[in-house]
Amino acid sequence: MTPGPPTSPHEVSFPAGWGDQPLAWSLTVVVAVALLVLGRRSRLAAAAGGVALLTAPAVGLVGSAVWGHYPTVDKAGSLHFYALGAHWQAFDPSAPATQLIGMSMGHLWVTALLDLALPAFAAMNAHALLNLVLGWWLGARLVEATGTPPRWALAAAFPLGLGLHALRDINWYTIEKSGLWPLVLYALMLVRAQQRGGAWITAAGAAYFWAFFYNAYWGVLGAAIGAVALLVGNRQARLAVAASVVGVLPFVAAQLPALRNAQLPPAAAFAERAALDVLAPLGGDGFGPNWNRIPLLGALDLPVILAAIAAVAFAAAALRGPGEEGRAARIQLALGAAGAGFAVLALGPATPLWGLFASLPGMWRFAKPETFFHLSILAACVLAGPVLARTRLPPWAVLLVQAALWLCFARGSSELYPAFSAWPG
Repeated sequence: MTPGPPTSPHEVSFPAGWGDQPLAWSLTVVVAVALLVLGRRSRLAAAAGGVALLTAPAVGLVGSAVWGHYPTVDKAGSLHFYALGAHWQAFDPSAPATQLIGMSMGHLWVTALLDLALPAFAAMNAHALLNLVLGWWLGARLVEATGTPPRWALAAAFPLGLGLHALRDINWYTIEKSGLWPLVLYALMLVRAQQRGGAWITAAGAAYFWAFFYNAYWGVLGAAIGAVALLVGNRQARLAVAASVVGVLPFVAAQLPALRNAQLPPAAAFAERAALDVLAPLGGDGFGPNWNRIPLLGALDLPVILAAIAAVAFAAAALRGPGEEGRAARIQLALGAAGAGFAVLALGPATPLWGLFASLPGMWRFAKPETFFHLSILAACVLAGPVLARTRLPPWAVLLVQAALWLCFARGSSELYPAFSAWPG
């Protein structure tokens, strides 16, 4: 069994080894090294360089082949909707594409921006790379904003950029599934609103709208992040959550009519899918412990997970500390508890908690419980940063360990690391 659908008989494999594509490999390595040199002054450049190097030769093949299996139902369908200009009708509830996939087509607008300079399939390739870079960079900004020393930020945020889940989604599915960064951006804006107030409150509302528009699942997960902010945040954070709700209500109200149509599968079909796409720590569906058919050990960044567990233990020991120390410990424990709660939701219908969630208005259509585990990883990254900074190892050493584990689990598996397919056009 594989983590994705069976290969289409129409797919033509595109050989991408060093011996097959030496120019693409050479170009990718040159670009990666140049970005890493710039990365001494810019974490964005460092993230881009790291992604380029670890995913080589993807940069050099952006315009030559499809990154991932093609055609699949999801990828071919997404390109078809894009070619039809579905994103121009995103706010028309009567449009056929809107009735089928809803109004959350922000990801197609990112592809359209890249399509100004690239063919459509190449724009989606570049979009996939951009998803990884922005996830890692914004994750680094988030963990730094929440207390991680700047030089440790990229190590703490590694799973938000190069998680195996993103690679699996690039391999088979639509482009927005690998784009975790709008959700990370919303979390960052909430933190900035708490720290600085003012215009950041409005920015948080705008970021939530964008996350919801980019991917409807991020709208639901963003609401969960907002709930945590209400629990642990100050007055400014709560105002930012309120701004998020007010800003997105017209969008939700406009989307509801689009979802009342005969094209949608029945509720039972969504429930059946929700029972499959889950976190399965005890194994399931023919796999051992897995996260939606990704081996769980590989999907978890061990340095970050271990540091997050240590952070919770330290917080429990400091819970009764004086003043600010005790308050910081309570926030860390709340984040740890939230991460654990999201992991339980990611188990799907196996727990009563999912039944309560699915009974909420409209949540019968939420067919991928496994996405809640993204929030568990997000909480782990925030918790892990300060603990990693306490180690005697330099940040580059931890990054090397993370990269080595990533290469072992990702590049070592032809079922997880995106293949390259010939573009039929």
